[in-house]
Amino acid sequence: MSTLAGVGFSENPDSYTAGYEAARAALQQASIDTCHLLLVFATSKHDAGAFYTGLRAAAGAQAQIVGGSAIGIITNDQLGYDGYQVGVAAFESNDIQFDLFHEPGLPGNETNVGEKLGHQLTANEWVGEPNILLMYDSMNHTTQPPRMNMATPLLEGLEKAFVTSGHHYPPRLAGVGQCGDTPHEPVSQWLNGVIERYSAQAVVFSGNVRMDTVVLHGCKPAGAYHTITKSEGPMVLEIDNRPALDVIAELLGPDSGYATTEYRFFVTLGVNKGDKFGPFRAEDYANRLCCGVDEERGGLIMFEPDLVPGTQVQLMRRSIDFEYIGQHIKELLASTNDRQPFFALYIDCAGRASAYCGSEGEEAAEVQRAIGRDIPLLGMYSGVEIAQVGKNLQPLDWSGVLCLFSYQ
Repeated sequence: MSTLAGVGFSENPDSYTAGYEAARAALQQASIDTCHLLLVFATSKHDAGAFYTGLRAAAGAQAQIVGGSAIGIITNDQLGYDGYQVGVAAFESNDIQFDLFHEPGLPGNETNVGEKLGHQLTANEWVGEPNILLMYDSMNHTTQPPRMNMATPLLEGLEKAFVTSGHHYPPRLAGVGQCGDTPHEPVSQWLNGVIERYSAQAVVFSGNVRMDTVVLHGCKPAGAYHTITKSEGPMVLEIDNRPALDVIAELLGPDSGYATTEYRFFVTLGVNKGDKFGPFRAEDYANRLCCGVDEERGGLIMFEPDLVPGTQVQLMRRSIDFEYIGQHIKELLASTNDRQPFFALYIDCAGRASAYCGSEGEEAAEVQRAIGRDIPLLGMYSGVEIAQVGKNLQPLDWSGVLCLFSYQ
């Protein structure tokens, strides 16, 4: 044995049974009875304690268990959301080390949490370059109405810790903002025997392993560049020195049919991190989704607070190209050269699901087709996705991040 991995799925409404069934299926696919790590995701319809108990009963006392809530689950042959979906990946290896970290207290404290988590990571001695899966509770229910815990300051804190510790930044990292079935459902996070909320977690794969990622975008620019001229935190108040809502209404046109209240989860602004005057390259864009409006102030409330004055943005048009998805996954698979892929993880924006965006097919089904049956695939529908765009790690909206794990 070098490295073995398997994935299991369940839609059983009984939380204990769902955890047990999915974990046993993952172990059986990997042809193992015990494992070093279970990576788990489940919709918030499940009872967190009963689900964990089922996982533990299936995997035994020695397995590390980590994960959290998701809006839905994707595997090689299953895809579902808004129900009782559960997904589990099991790993056993002689050549890979699996380490778990967490830092609590996210609400209103994202930068500090990121820095503390970063110092935990940089304090370790890794065999080779660490491969980091970052997971954080994206919802803050300590306020009414609920707000989002922001990824931008979380990553700023992480960067500060890496730089001040003399480590290379950015590390090889992908991330997911965990979300319940709806923004009003609380997130559950599992870290061995602890069930918590409002934390940032990191799973580090080190040793004979490499994680390669590709960002699968779904938007194209719909016009010219415009400049943010006034903002407060995640709220964009002015674009080109005019109220943001007025500018968006003008860009959409009088015949768009969209009322201002419908901008939520529809209006998307893109930031080009590459050559602003070169040909369009989807991989250069970090997209920002509107999650609300302030009609009184004429502002757009965005998912992240990084659209500061001076930022140039474009209104983006949603356009998920299934052929583009398949081609980019083929390129990712080819890039492994003589390495052996053993696991694929897909972090998929929930807004890309067919029921939410109105597409004729599920884009995740294209990921399933491109990966095939030979590489175990676990995916989850997320609130926020994180990957490297340009030279930096970026929170992403309306994107998918595919992570391919391989060994020599």
